[in-house]
Amino acid sequence: MNLSEIKKNAREKMKGYCRVCKVCDGVACAGEVPGMGGAGTGASFRANVEALAKVKLNMRTLHGAKDPDISTELFGKKLSMPILAAPITGSDYNMGGAVPEEEFIKMVISGSKAAGTLGMCGD
Repeated sequence: MNLSEIKKNAREKMKGYCRVCKVCDGVACAGEVPGMGGAGTGASFRANVEALAKVKLNMRTLHGAKDPDISTELFGKKLSMPILAAPITGSDYNMGGAVPEEEFIKMVISGSKAAGTLGMCGD
């Protein structure tokens, strides 16, 4: 399955909950409940996206690097990268139930584990 098929499938399953925007920045869905745009006005979600967009890498600093090690340790566990899956919950309420909550959490946790990092789930 290619990326356009994945997005088409997501738009069908998430209709009314997520627009599967080209850039997920919380603008189109700001403050919508149910939805993926963040709680309240969604300002924190948008601020985080904007802050992340300001991070730029000068590739010259990595020019001579071969097999860089981006692993880190957190909570006494060695992670393959300093990235964690966010604690998202409410798949029935926020995502229309196309993927049941238990299945969604299993996918997040198993995918994170397979990538060598940690996944979190909400309440």
